[in-house]
Amino acid sequence: MSAFEEFVERIHQTDAMQELERSLDEEPEWLLRRICARYRRTERPVPDHYLQITGYFGETMLNVLIRSGMIVREMGGDNALCVYRPTAEGLALQERIRKEQEH
Repeated sequence: MSAFEEFVERIHQTDAMQELERSLDEEPEWLLRRICARYRRTERPVPDHYLQITGYFGETMLNVLIRSGMIVREMGGDNALCVYRPTAEGLALQERIRKEQEH
Protein backbone atom coordinates (compact mmCIF):
# COMPACT_ATOMS: atom_id res chain seq x y z
CA MET A 1 0.00 0.00 0.00
CA SER A 2 1.34 3.40 -0.94
CA ALA A 3 1.64 6.21 1.60
CA PHE A 4 -1.21 8.04 -0.11
CA GLU A 5 -3.45 4.96 0.02
CA GLU A 6 -2.62 4.58 3.72
CA PHE A 7 -3.51 8.22 4.26
CA VAL A 8 -6.84 7.85 2.43
CA GLU A 9 -7.69 4.71 4.40
CA ARG A 10 -6.97 6.48 7.70
CA ILE A 11 -9.01 9.56 6.95
CA HIS A 12 -11.94 7.46 5.72
CA GLN A 13 -12.06 5.78 9.13
CA THR A 14 -12.74 9.06 10.93
CA ASP A 15 -16.23 10.07 12.06
CA ALA A 16 -15.87 13.36 10.22
CA MET A 17 -15.15 11.69 6.88
CA GLN A 18 -17.93 9.16 7.36
CA GLU A 19 -20.34 12.04 8.04
CA LEU A 20 -19.13 13.79 4.89
CA GLU A 21 -19.65 10.63 2.83
CA ARG A 22 -23.16 10.22 4.28
CA SER A 23 -23.90 13.85 3.47
CA LEU A 24 -22.68 13.36 -0.11
CA ASP A 25 -25.28 10.60 -0.49
CA GLU A 26 -28.14 12.34 1.30
CA GLU A 27 -27.82 15.95 0.08
CA PRO A 28 -28.62 15.22 -3.59
CA GLU A 29 -31.67 13.20 -2.52
CA TRP A 30 -32.86 16.07 -0.32
CA LEU A 31 -32.44 18.47 -3.22
CA LEU A 32 -34.21 16.16 -5.68
CA ARG A 33 -37.07 15.72 -3.18
CA ARG A 34 -37.42 19.50 -2.83
CA ILE A 35 -37.39 20.07 -6.61
CA CYS A 36 -39.87 17.25 -7.27
CA ALA A 37 -42.27 18.36 -4.53
CA ARG A 38 -42.33 21.94 -5.77
CA TYR A 39 -42.67 20.79 -9.39
CA ARG A 40 -45.60 18.52 -8.54
CA ARG A 41 -47.31 21.36 -6.64
CA THR A 42 -46.84 24.05 -9.30
CA GLU A 43 -46.31 22.02 -12.51
CA ARG A 44 -43.60 24.56 -13.36
CA PRO A 45 -39.80 24.43 -13.32
CA VAL A 46 -38.36 25.38 -9.92
CA PRO A 47 -36.56 28.75 -9.74
CA ASP A 48 -33.02 28.78 -8.39
CA HIS A 49 -33.85 31.21 -5.57
CA TYR A 50 -36.40 28.74 -4.17
CA LEU A 51 -33.67 26.15 -3.57
CA GLN A 52 -31.63 28.41 -1.29
CA ILE A 53 -28.38 26.55 -1.91
CA THR A 54 -25.00 28.10 -1.29
CA GLY A 55 -21.36 27.37 -1.77
CA TYR A 56 -19.45 24.67 -3.52
CA PHE A 57 -21.51 21.73 -2.28
CA GLY A 58 -24.82 23.32 -3.25
CA GLU A 59 -23.68 23.86 -6.83
CA THR A 60 -22.01 20.46 -6.90
CA MET A 61 -25.21 18.71 -5.80
CA LEU A 62 -27.15 20.42 -8.60
CA ASN A 63 -24.51 19.29 -11.09
CA VAL A 64 -24.67 15.75 -9.73
CA LEU A 65 -28.44 15.69 -10.29
CA ILE A 66 -28.09 17.19 -13.77
CA ARG A 67 -25.33 14.81 -14.86
CA SER A 68 -27.18 11.79 -13.48
CA GLY A 69 -30.25 12.70 -15.51
CA MET A 70 -32.49 13.42 -12.52
CA ILE A 71 -33.09 17.12 -13.33
CA VAL A 72 -32.50 19.55 -16.18
CA ARG A 73 -31.41 23.17 -15.89
CA GLU A 74 -33.10 25.77 -18.04
CA MET A 75 -31.90 29.34 -18.37
CA GLY A 76 -34.18 32.16 -17.28
CA GLY A 77 -37.59 32.08 -15.76
CA ASP A 78 -39.75 34.23 -13.53
CA ASN A 79 -37.29 36.29 -11.48
CA ALA A 80 -34.62 33.58 -11.74
CA LEU A 81 -31.30 33.07 -13.50
CA CYS A 82 -32.02 29.37 -13.88
CA VAL A 83 -34.91 27.02 -13.26
CA TYR A 84 -34.75 23.28 -12.60
CA ARG A 85 -37.17 20.66 -13.80
CA PRO A 86 -37.12 17.03 -12.70
CA THR A 87 -36.96 14.49 -15.49
CA ALA A 88 -39.49 11.67 -15.69
CA GLU A 89 -36.77 9.37 -14.32
CA GLY A 90 -36.01 11.78 -11.47
CA LEU A 91 -39.69 12.05 -10.53
CA ALA A 92 -40.17 8.28 -10.63
CA LEU A 93 -37.06 7.51 -8.58
CA GLN A 94 -37.85 10.15 -5.97
CA GLU A 95 -41.38 8.75 -5.66
CA ARG A 96 -39.94 5.27 -5.06
CA ILE A 97 -37.61 6.69 -2.38
CA ARG A 98 -40.53 8.49 -0.74
CA LYS A 99 -42.60 5.29 -0.61
CA GLU A 100 -39.69 3.30 0.82
CA GLN A 101 -39.16 5.91 3.53
CA GLU A 102 -42.82 5.74 4.56
CA HIS A 103 -42.47 2.09 5.50
